[in-house]
Amino acid sequence: MRKPSLTAILAVFLLSAAARAQDSLELKGSGWVNAKDLALDRLKGKIVVVFFFEEECPRCLAGIPGRNQLRKSYAEKPVVFIAINSGNPRGVVEEYARSNKMEWPIWVDEQRETEKPFGFKISLQNIYQWYLIDPEGKLHGAPSEEAALRADIDKYLPAAKMTFDGLGIPEKLKPLARDLELGVYDPNIAELAGLAAKGPKDVQPAAQSMYERLKPLAEAGLERGKALDAEGKKYSSYLEYSRVASWFRRTDYEKTANAALAGLKKDKDVQDELAARAMLDQARGLLYSSKKVEKDSAPALLSALQRKYPNTEAGREAAKLAGK
Repeated sequence: MRKPSLTAILAVFLLSAAARAQDSLELKGSGWVNAKDLALDRLKGKIVVVFFFEEECPRCLAGIPGRNQLRKSYAEKPVVFIAINSGNPRGVVEEYARSNKMEWPIWVDEQRETEKPFGFKISLQNIYQWYLIDPEGKLHGAPSEEAALRADIDKYLPAAKMTFDGLGIPEKLKPLARDLELGVYDPNIAELAGLAAKGPKDVQPAAQSMYERLKPLAEAGLERGKALDAEGKKYSSYLEYSRVASWFRRTDYEKTANAALAGLKKDKDVQDELAARAMLDQARGLLYSSKKVEKDSAPALLSALQRKYPNTEAGREAAKLAGK
């Protein structure tokens, strides 16, 4: 019997150590390349394959066609593939994806905020790490070899679900359905609602059935917003109502949410949170800038935010950013 190589033993050790270091994935950074608005909380019930990678690694580069094909092979199943880059700015990641035809959604982790909690650093000495989030939202270490990775994915498939399982989706609606399966709700739910109300006869019945599956999102969001408001958690309530208003535009759900938002916008705590969030977004933009003069100005803005809005969520996030 062949003994496992030192490389294989080391890979297993690093994988298990990294898995012990982190039991959840929180995406922090400057957004997506090759995707619109993915959010892990909207993917619960599906399998999410996560690939941390080093852009300068020749092996990672050579594996792009195979990884693209792997993703395509699960296109009609409740499996989502995401990659996380190794600290380079958005422009570099966009060019990498474009020039090398990498089709996976890539999370831009410029400051390695997503990577750091895992206890490893992606580099030419540690070129990639693989993880899998199961349908219950639990994070597991995953193998890098394709056959073993497929076996892990297939193990969880019976428990995974598509939002539109059991519905016949017309070809015209399949692109829309795919975006909705990925949790890209804005503007897709509003488009679907329009088709359900006044769409062509060849798609309207299917659109109506699909929209019925999504209505609970609005109803639950409105209930949460109301409950949070009653508890005095005004900003959290504001966020819930805002999501409903954004996702369900041009529907009665939007009207209900906007009516609640009108009152919440007058609340001082909500106003402070919104102003602080705007400052934090500006500071992040400077921090992730490729221009040194802009990057160097970020700490001053973070400090100003903490002084002006110390008791806000954004103020606390600014303190964490400033400490890194």
